[in-house]
Amino acid sequence: MRLLPVSALALLLTVPPALAAEGGIAVPAGPLGGALAALSQQTGISIGGDQPLAGRHSPGASGALSPEQALTRLLAGTGLGFRKVGPGAYRLEALAPPHVLPAAARPVVVPMESIIVTATKRGADPASLPVSVGWLTAADLARLGTSDPDAALPLLGGVGSTHLGPGRNKLAIRGLSDSAFTGQTQATVGLYLDNAKVNYNAPDPHLHLIDVDRVEVLRGPQGTLYGGGSIGGILRIVPAAPDLSERSAQARLYGSLTRSGAPGGGVEAVLNQPLLTDRLGMRLALYAEREGGVIDTAGRHNIDRTDMQGGRALFTLIPAEDWRLELGGTYQLIDTDDSHYIQGRRGCCTRAAQLAEPHDNDFDEAHVTLTGSLPFAQLHSTTAFVRHEIDSFYDASTAVPALAGLPAQPALFHEAQLSRLWTHETRLTSENDEDAAIRWLGGLHLSQQTAQSSRRLTKAATLGSDLWRRDRDDTVREAALFGEASWRFLPHWTLTTGGRLFHVAQEVEAKALAPAASVAETEGYAKETDYTPKLAVTWHPWEGASFYAQMTEGYRPGGLNIEEAATTSGEDYRAAHFRTDELWNYELGTKLSLWQGRLALDAAIFHARWRNIQTDQLRADGLTVTTNAGDGSNTGIEIAPRLHLGPWRLDATVILNDPELTRVAPAFAGRTEGGLPGAAHLSGSASLSWQGAISDQAHLLAALDYTHTGRTHLTFSNAIRQGPVNQVNGRMKLDWSDGWSLGFAVDNILDGDANQFAYGNPFTLSAGPQTTPLRPRTFRLSIGWQE
Repeated sequence: MRLLPVSALALLLTVPPALAAEGGIAVPAGPLGGALAALSQQTGISIGGDQPLAGRHSPGASGALSPEQALTRLLAGTGLGFRKVGPGAYRLEALAPPHVLPAAARPVVVPMESIIVTATKRGADPASLPVSVGWLTAADLARLGTSDPDAALPLLGGVGSTHLGPGRNKLAIRGLSDSAFTGQTQATVGLYLDNAKVNYNAPDPHLHLIDVDRVEVLRGPQGTLYGGGSIGGILRIVPAAPDLSERSAQARLYGSLTRSGAPGGGVEAVLNQPLLTDRLGMRLALYAEREGGVIDTAGRHNIDRTDMQGGRALFTLIPAEDWRLELGGTYQLIDTDDSHYIQGRRGCCTRAAQLAEPHDNDFDEAHVTLTGSLPFAQLHSTTAFVRHEIDSFYDASTAVPALAGLPAQPALFHEAQLSRLWTHETRLTSENDEDAAIRWLGGLHLSQQTAQSSRRLTKAATLGSDLWRRDRDDTVREAALFGEASWRFLPHWTLTTGGRLFHVAQEVEAKALAPAASVAETEGYAKETDYTPKLAVTWHPWEGASFYAQMTEGYRPGGLNIEEAATTSGEDYRAAHFRTDELWNYELGTKLSLWQGRLALDAAIFHARWRNIQTDQLRADGLTVTTNAGDGSNTGIEIAPRLHLGPWRLDATVILNDPELTRVAPAFAGRTEGGLPGAAHLSGSASLSWQGAISDQAHLLAALDYTHTGRTHLTFSNAIRQGPVNQVNGRMKLDWSDGWSLGFAVDNILDGDANQFAYGNPFTLSAGPQTTPLRPRTFRLSIGWQE
């Protein structure tokens, strides 16, 4: 599928009218909430605060303005002002009335941060959406004191991960996981870097959260807007956009010490540089990090050291009024010397002598995005390319008899995959008008993934001498039309409906290259056309309260599972098909703002019905096979309170699940007494923080974070269990008015060694228990500077 010509056509159709206009920002007069959402969409800034917007009218703003200038104009006469709380992040605040009480007589209230999220493909207050939403703002991420995504994911609520190591994990939302192994199935969580999809069937690339405006999560299937691979939900990382009016820079140096482990550390730097004021600018972020190892083996210490380096560059051009063009790219390299696991059920951190098992994960992304206003709608067009290369090595000495028919001997199993993913999406959305009775969006999606994979068993002493080898080439093409509309049919009632019509075509070629007796080549193909719907109704009985009911569907197209290449004959492709799986989610939820905005409460009851569950399972020889396990369900309750009391803040999420396998597929050979893999009955997180001024020149933040994951099991069998996992982290950060900051953190304060949900080596998993322990107590110190 040729996507570049499609992108070029979209640009040719949309840029000429843009070039005929002048200025940089165009937000018409109207309700303040819609005006702020339009400004966020046009400039990429994040606007938060707990101030009520209903009933406030904005005079609008247009012209070659900086985001701050435009925001000042939008707020004129509304009684609100703003202050900058981070790169591209602003918080609304009430302006002081003409007569105010003395400071001693005024109550101290810290406004609760709000946010405009765009994961639903339009700017919206999450309190108004009929879907369960979680987020972390730029200020939240800054308070964490680290750019490690493992520190942020638990605080998003409902987002879980395996813990085999950076670049090797699988994500899950609300416990909807098919297994811990990576094979031909698409991920259950759609991972997006801004508007670019970055995963298919590969593990989470573990993108460093440096210079990020916000992280958003949509819980539950999102098939209508995002298509296949979003059966559990969406995780979206939104980088900070270039500021076209003001130069800024920041840097951070940090180090760590781990009990019984090697030290680590890293450096980060961000530069924002306007090139043509209010017209053209760039933003550059770079980082390098080393995480010291903690696992020892005979003759080697701290073997699981990980080195990571990466960066991002974004260029933004305002060619004409109300139009924005962005070019950007991201790269990241992860090199891990050895796997992070031990043999045995508990303990940290030694394992028996064996061959080293290194892992490399190289990620590259590039995109072009055009947004602007047409006479009847807002246009958004993104074309993106992702290159993801993964190399994993395992000690497979015990697998030589099963795979090569030879006596056991020192041997390495090398699994390599190179994926290339092209995606293009052009969509139109109605104007952001809160008074409009009907709001809509519609779009076209095109994608193509090619994956070249190679699995080789070689003698450890003579690498390159193949005892066993299988190569495979996959191509998956998808085209889809999607749309969604919301109709306010009564003053306090809104109906939302949507659908996605898609076509998927897959091709696969497989080769058996060693041993000589099995040399063969085969191929197969599959295609599918289907439709996925969505329906939701929302009731807003009063300001600060909404209740919703929704039913949505997610899916993952079926595919081809050629386990062993065999000689083809005519139309006999010897290709095993695994079926499409579908997940229907039924949900009732509420979003409340209570106690003068100091307390926000989101709650939901959901029931998921999962048909023809796709799963990657281990065969007896240690290789993965993709199959359908049967049908399952998960009924759960989700509660997420956020409380602000003066300088104190509490954010928490609790999820109760009741996962089960309700029907076992006749061809599924695995044991099934454990229900759904990776789904804990109870999980949750809580973060308690205090922040305030300790002098005229210094500001202090202190926080304590707690996460809990109940007992889970590795597969549909309960033979291999993990957890429960309890972790407590603490952090402090001191900011001075001259731009300097000092941070101190302690991870795993209780020094627990619980087994997290993962495994180590698939070829020795059946020989005895394997444990992926928590990293021992770790102290982190950082020094930062910004201008």
